[in-house]
Amino acid sequence: MRPADLAQETWSALSANKGRSALTILGIVIGIGAVITMNAIIGGISNQMAGMFGANAARILTINLRGLNNFTLEDAEDISANVLGVDYTMPSCESTVSAMYEKKKFEGSVHGVTSNFFEAHGYRILQGSAFTEEDEKQGSRVIVIDQYSVKNIFGSVDAPAVGKSLRIGNDDYLIVGVADKVNIYSVSEYMTTNIEGAVPITTALARMAGTQNITSLEAMTSETADADVVAEQTKSYLMKRYKLQDSMDEDATRTASVESNKSLMQQVNTMTSSFQSIMVTVSGISLLVGGIGIMNMMLTNVTERIREIGLRKALGAKRIDITSQFILESVCLCLTGGFIGVLLGMAGAFGLAGIVGSGLASSITASSEPITPVIDATSIINAVLVCVATGLIFGWYPAQRAAKLDPVESLNHQ
Repeated sequence: MRPADLAQETWSALSANKGRSALTILGIVIGIGAVITMNAIIGGISNQMAGMFGANAARILTINLRGLNNFTLEDAEDISANVLGVDYTMPSCESTVSAMYEKKKFEGSVHGVTSNFFEAHGYRILQGSAFTEEDEKQGSRVIVIDQYSVKNIFGSVDAPAVGKSLRIGNDDYLIVGVADKVNIYSVSEYMTTNIEGAVPITTALARMAGTQNITSLEAMTSETADADVVAEQTKSYLMKRYKLQDSMDEDATRTASVESNKSLMQQVNTMTSSFQSIMVTVSGISLLVGGIGIMNMMLTNVTERIREIGLRKALGAKRIDITSQFILESVCLCLTGGFIGVLLGMAGAFGLAGIVGSGLASSITASSEPITPVIDATSIINAVLVCVATGLIFGWYPAQRAAKLDPVESLNHQ
């Protein structure tokens, strides 16, 4: 049978009972739609987490020092000089400040950070640039504010801010850049009088903190180093260097703990992978039910078309022709269900993105950046392949049953 004739026969058979065909593919639609939706949402969550913590999140160590109240910038630099695998450290401090712009008063927080802070955390500079290492060395009075501070101060998130000055305390600070955020837990979007910015760590210690002691510390490991191993080495160095007590000791007053973001990222990946596996299992069950429904429909079609099959065989149709037609009908049913499922899955992904994003924002960070679903070509190709495989597997038995019918008995069938 020619491909054109085969396609025409398949279309005629499927369109003869549109309602039954539509109900038959419902399981395929649900299964494919669920897979596309959840893969897209999970991909969007993973991307948002990567953006939230920075592209280099797995390389960052968080160093917590308790009872060590005289830890300075020089002490932080000693870590990178003495611990193998630490590229550089990122000391920081935070001050609550009052700021003035054109006689308007704003309350907020200013973070003293190093010049490599923004790149390390993956924060995007939307206007201007971040301050430089030279600014850090000179203790320059420059500041990078986040985009919501721009909105609060200048009335619009897109308002030009670079080159303008903020009065903080007794000093004027030149705005050199606007970042999407300057702190993972930024809350300035929600407070109309709040500003949040970052200045060189040396400036913050000299002019805002009133002390040379840093309050928090991070370290960036080298690309080839194992962050968990470097974390242990860093802790050992601190314990020996400052004669600290074991952090597991409840009576300890001077302790150090070093945590690797690698473990956090692995936990997030494990959680999303587990959730994805659950959804694939549920979707697989739906596809199985859909496949059984298709097999049932195809067996019904064989029974209803016994005389047609007998007539075609009497006119010279071969077993391969009968088999090909019924398998093609089964595959076309599955592909139709898969196509509808992909469309519904894409729509569902964008519909759920806002709901999931709001929940993620409330539980992890105050930022309300929406989740952008990730719908890649691989997911769609996999959906097509699954549909074809389902059609072949569940259409094979009915096709074989039709092909083996005796033409004489089929023509006499009532």
